[in-house]
Amino acid sequence: MMKHYSIYIFSQEDCAPCKNLKKHVSTLNEHQQAEITFVPMKTLTGEYTAFAEELNVLLSPTLVVVSNEITCEIDPVDFEEYCTGQQEPVERYVGTKSIIENLDSTLDAYTYCNDL
Repeated sequence: MMKHYSIYIFSQEDCAPCKNLKKHVSTLNEHQQAEITFVPMKTLTGEYTAFAEELNVLLSPTLVVVSNEITCEIDPVDFEEYCTGQQEPVERYVGTKSIIENLDSTLDAYTYCNDL
């Protein structure tokens, strides 16, 4: 079993705090920026996206660290490798101030980008 973490920031286009957070993220080095994925929280019609609902994201901006567990097995008959995955939230910060205050420690805890 292999664990890998993804860092998602849920935001909205018309959200001033989200824009400020994006400006802050743009000041990070390229390796740090590469670890963060901005995800729309709502659709154009104002409904929550399926991914936001799945991770119970109700406010923007929200940072969610997700554990991506991948389990692989080799079939003894055809010797093919079959893998399954599961995503589970492990950390969450809501609001620009909270995200910025915890971003460096989050990147340190779940990625190797600050080691480069």
